[in-house]
Amino acid sequence: MKNLFLCVIVLLLNIITQAQTTQVEIMDLAVNPGIRADMQSDTTDLIVLFKIKNVNLGAKAYYYFGTVQDAGDVLSVTGNIIEQSATYYLQVNGVQKEILGYTATAFIKLNNAQNSGFNYLTVFVEDNNGLITDKLYFQK
Repeated sequence: MKNLFLCVIVLLLNIITQAQTTQVEIMDLAVNPGIRADMQSDTTDLIVLFKIKNVNLGAKAYYYFGTVQDAGDVLSVTGNIIEQSATYYLQVNGVQKEILGYTATAFIKLNNAQNSGFNYLTVFVEDNNGLITDKLYFQK
């Protein structure tokens, strides 16, 4: 009887946990310096890319530049995932880039203090139900 009770509890916990998990998945974070025509000497442009599965369920992408993981104490940027005519885009700081294949791209400008002040970039996505994906980390 104890084993049956334990199995029922484990099964219920598994169902509850799965109901709280987003179907959106992100992976393969890459951060590269960007070169743009309007580049200023006191700023750094970063190209931040990640792959996203089930983009149709995504709502927002979060970029936390921090002194430690999961902190946006240096800079926090939020992007919106937008669908137009069955094509998905990531819009960050007014720049809208098509999500090609599974790759989402953002251009993020940092001033010199922000660039030298951050040690970690934390990236995650919120789905249209308010649930968040696992977090991806870049360490400078």
